[in-house]
Amino acid sequence: MRITEIETHEICPPFHAWNTEALTRYQGADFRYRTVHVVHTDNGLVGLGEHTGKKWPAEDEWIERMKGTNPCEWLAHPELPIGLAPAVYDLVAQYNEVPVYRLFGPRSGSGYSAGSPAMTARVPMSAWTVSQTPSKMAEEVLHAMEAGHTWLKYHTNHFHDVVAQTDAMQKVAPPGFKIHYDLNFDSTVEHILNLARELQVYPIAGALEDPVRNEDFEGYKQLRQRSSIPIYFHHLLMQGREAILGLADGYMLGHAPVGQVIRRAGLFEAANAPFMLQNTGGNIMRAFITHMAGVFPMATLHHVVGTDLWAEDVVTPTLEVKGGTVAVPEGPGLGVTLDRDALERWSAVRPDPYPRALVRVQYRGMPAIYSRLPVKSLKDREGSDPSIMGAYGGGYNQPVDLDYWDDDGSTEFSTMWERTAAGTVS
Repeated sequence: MRITEIETHEICPPFHAWNTEALTRYQGADFRYRTVHVVHTDNGLVGLGEHTGKKWPAEDEWIERMKGTNPCEWLAHPELPIGLAPAVYDLVAQYNEVPVYRLFGPRSGSGYSAGSPAMTARVPMSAWTVSQTPSKMAEEVLHAMEAGHTWLKYHTNHFHDVVAQTDAMQKVAPPGFKIHYDLNFDSTVEHILNLARELQVYPIAGALEDPVRNEDFEGYKQLRQRSSIPIYFHHLLMQGREAILGLADGYMLGHAPVGQVIRRAGLFEAANAPFMLQNTGGNIMRAFITHMAGVFPMATLHHVVGTDLWAEDVVTPTLEVKGGTVAVPEGPGLGVTLDRDALERWSAVRPDPYPRALVRVQYRGMPAIYSRLPVKSLKDREGSDPSIMGAYGGGYNQPVDLDYWDDDGSTEFSTMWERTAAGTVS
């Protein structure tokens, strides 16, 4: 079996209407894009891969390297881009008429043996969103619940009060629903401990990811000892050996090549440390992550793929979340099939431009601060103090909220729009 052709499609399927503006305003219009790879072989098989965003520059070189090779050559490769890896495993598994997970090993804890499959294996899966006002975050919880999730992960923002958001989310969440806070590794131990003390009264507060700089091992040790909320470690400078040191309660492998995932999964198993995978995409990526997570014994945390962000996809079937989990497909291959009509339809679409709107930041008792999109222009991500109000400093529990002033045709909006042409104003 040899790879003969690799099609690459940049697609723009729609987000759900209820939060498309929040996602595009926070992440940028290009966040709508997904890149789908359709890999053909000389025996007529087709393998599928994908990732979020436009095609990466390095992918063209990888595609040329892969042409004419046997897909088996790329199994467990430590550098193969994660967007191409699912297609490799899809092809090899189809050729051997087995589900992809059998290329990684027996299903974890399933008691599986050839010829006598056990109960369908399932893996935990989290919803994902961006930081918004407290009332909008409560809506996000309701939508996550409706989609079958029991966890919701989101990137916190220095211009939203995390405690106020949590209070609003707690009021609508059922028992057992949890929030995963991604804290952007830009705070201090004391800030995080203060935040944890405020959050610990809410049962919904589930985990704090990347609370301090990833090289601050002593800070992680202190937080794990002193925080009542579990600490998660994402950016692993020691390639997973952090688990041996006991720096966190859980670990994340984000967008890592499969060869690296396999090696680090062994370290996590040796350390008896749970971990999660984060590789964003549609049902192609959800299927691939589910196959991997169904095999690794310590892949027991809620994995993040973000599939529910999009209202449409280019494969069938949809891998549904039920009770916060997704069933491991029984294949052969990934267990999803390309819908050519949908692929062509969403390949022809391009994201709408930003709506004309102003970002409005309101600190309690202070005049509002206005800026044009993108919202990230408000933050100094390289500095130690991301706040634009020096008197307040950093932290995620400041008396502040951020929303948007849409162009309402008023003279007031036009005047403020002109004033913000040169930058942030108040």
